[in-house]
Amino acid sequence: MLDYHHTMLNLFESFERHQDQLDANNLLKLAPVEPHYTVNAYKGSEHIWEDWAYDNDELASLKQIATESGCTVTVRLKDDED
Repeated sequence: MLDYHHTMLNLFESFERHQDQLDANNLLKLAPVEPHYTVNAYKGSEHIWEDWAYDNDELASLKQIATESGCTVTVRLKDDED
């Protein structure tokens, strides 16, 4: 039982050292990703849903989903909202 305890303690300490090394090299820090577009879907004048697209592929996908469900779509650039 004591061997198990020491093994787990060594494993945990190894994990902490590895995390500290990643943190020191900024490998754990991801650059924040901001959405580029705000997509709104409407049926007539009723607002159905709003979602954000982070790139052109996601924008195309959201537009297709809205169109296939019979909605009209408005798209705004994120910069236009600020």
